[in-house]
Amino acid sequence: MLLILPLLAIFQLRLREFYLIVVCFILIGLAYGMDRPLDEYIVEGLNRGAFLAGFILLMALLREGAMTSNSILAAGKFLTNQPPNRRFFSIFAGSHFFSVLINFGALSLLSPIIQRGVRATASSTEPLDEISQIKERRQLSASLRGYAWFLVWAPTAVSQAVMPTLIDGIDGLKLMLTGLCLALLMMFVNWLEDSLRWRSFAKRLRAQGPPRPRSDTIFPITAFRNIGLLSASLFGLSICLSMTQGVSLVIGVMLASPIVVIIWVFVQNQWHNGKTAPVSASAKRLREISFNSLPSYIRETIFIACAGFIGTLAAKLMPVGAMAEALNIAQMAPWLFLWCLSIAVLLLGQIGLSPITMAVFLGSIIAELPILPVEPTWAALGIVSGTAICSMGAPFAGGILMLSRATGYSSFTLSWRWNGLATLISTMVLAPVFWLLTNYF
Repeated sequence: MLLILPLLAIFQLRLREFYLIVVCFILIGLAYGMDRPLDEYIVEGLNRGAFLAGFILLMALLREGAMTSNSILAAGKFLTNQPPNRRFFSIFAGSHFFSVLINFGALSLLSPIIQRGVRATASSTEPLDEISQIKERRQLSASLRGYAWFLVWAPTAVSQAVMPTLIDGIDGLKLMLTGLCLALLMMFVNWLEDSLRWRSFAKRLRAQGPPRPRSDTIFPITAFRNIGLLSASLFGLSICLSMTQGVSLVIGVMLASPIVVIIWVFVQNQWHNGKTAPVSASAKRLREISFNSLPSYIRETIFIACAGFIGTLAAKLMPVGAMAEALNIAQMAPWLFLWCLSIAVLLLGQIGLSPITMAVFLGSIIAELPILPVEPTWAALGIVSGTAICSMGAPFAGGILMLSRATGYSSFTLSWRWNGLATLISTMVLAPVFWLLTNYF
């Protein structure tokens, strides 16, 4: 089925997808020319690509459920309308936890709310003044950073989904809890960078008097209660399925997603329509999701499947043993090894290799290393930390491309110009974090 997807959607594909498909065939040709076990390599690459394609489609179900949720919309408006002293934290945290539920959808949900709020008092035909430009920049940057750091811990992140399939011996709970603490640390690091960068701007605003009160700053208790119940249902059911079926938590999330979305859509229609046939309305919405919405993800599905295939085959073709000996990996300081993994993802992301492609590639290489200088869980953390900083600072990362489409800003502006410094600072902070983890935990 995975092989015929590009043929079914050939008229919907763009240059990026054709480029990746060509790279897949080039790698197959190289494997054949190098007299490698071609059948084995292709099957392994297809299996990993199919897993990632299935994962992204099941996560798309959650996004579709969120797009018609009044609770998600109300919570988004509340978070983006906070006073200036709380706005960075509220948008970072909101984008972060919305990403857990709806992945890329968090950026496409929050960005129009942010832009509507900033431009509410401006004429649609006039360019934004300096103050409005800076406000919009800071809020969009906070949403991007919140999204990026969910990748280091959430079981609904693609990076977390693929790691256990690549590296044996990963402690999933340890990785999740450590990643969550790292994300919390990075929220404060990025807040500090934002505050120091714009401190003169904040002084100017304070000199103009108190900000105008906003109408959406009343805490929407019902909305957050509903989101809390939804999150508890998703992860509670995921844990139950994981334990009863003997599968990983990531697989449990994949199994739970369709069930949760069906119930979520039914509850939405019951509340919205009262007694006007909620079952019929829910069935109609589920048909729309199945036959209209999910097929629209064909490009993302092919992209993520090709990323898995390319990362797997490229790693198989590398002389891993010779590379490890040349780099003296066995004698490398553990924290430096992890930091190099993160930096490799970031640097190669600058030339068009997506974070997930690099995650699969590096994870596959680590699996082939004769000696690993760190425990597998920390190796996975080093890679997913790289996907986080790459998602902040690489113009070809999926989250940045999504935000670019939603806002109209260039991906180079969003990454290098707006978040380049924060990316470098976050990368530097990773070094002492890895040193602490490898020496004391």
